[in-house]
Amino acid sequence: MAAIACLYSGAPASINLGQKQQPPKQCMLRKRDTMMTRGRYGKASPRDERTVEEHKALAIYSPHEGGYEGRYLNRLRYQGYYFLDLSARGLGDPETTLTKIHPVCPAHVGKQPIARWYFPPEVDYRLSLLPPNAKGLVVWIIEAKVLSKSELQFLALLPTLRPKVRVIAECGNWRKFMWKPLKDIVGLTASEAA
Repeated sequence: MAAIACLYSGAPASINLGQKQQPPKQCMLRKRDTMMTRGRYGKASPRDERTVEEHKALAIYSPHEGGYEGRYLNRLRYQGYYFLDLSARGLGDPETTLTKIHPVCPAHVGKQPIARWYFPPEVDYRLSLLPPNAKGLVVWIIEAKVLSKSELQFLALLPTLRPKVRVIAECGNWRKFMWKPLKDIVGLTASEAA
C-alpha cells in the first residue's frame, strides 16, 4: 500500500525513513515558475502586471510548449481584467471588426438565400458589459504573426482610442518567454503612439 501511495506522490517506492527526502520535482517546478524573469529591456517580465499598464500594447513570444501565456492570463485576471480572445486568422480587418459595425456573410449550402448579418463593434460591446469594478479589457490576439504591419499598427494604437483597452498579441515563438512593446515592433515612435 505504501508503494502505491508513493507512486502517486512522485517519491521513490523504497523509502528510508531515517534519510531526508528531496521534495518532489513538481514542487521544484512550481517554485521555478513563480520566479520573476527579466524581459528584453531589463524590466520585469510581462508577468508583472505593471508592464501592461505602462505599455498598453504588448507583443509576446512564448516557447512552443506553451503554458506561460496561460499563467500570465491568470495573473491579469486576478488583477481585475476581462478578456476578449480572438484569432488573427479569422479576424478580417481589425479596425472594422473591433471598433465599427461590421457585416458577416455566413456560408450558404446552395439552396439557402445569401444573407448578411450586422454585428456591433466587438470592443465597444464588451466594454459596455464590463462590471463597474473591472480594471479594463484585454484584447488577446492569438497567431498575430499573420497580421500585416498596418494591422499591427492599429492594434498598437487601439489603447489610445479606447483608454480601458489593453492589447496583447502573440507574435511568434522563442526559446524563452519574452515581450516587446507592440509600438516598437511596428515602428511607431513615441509621438505617433501618444
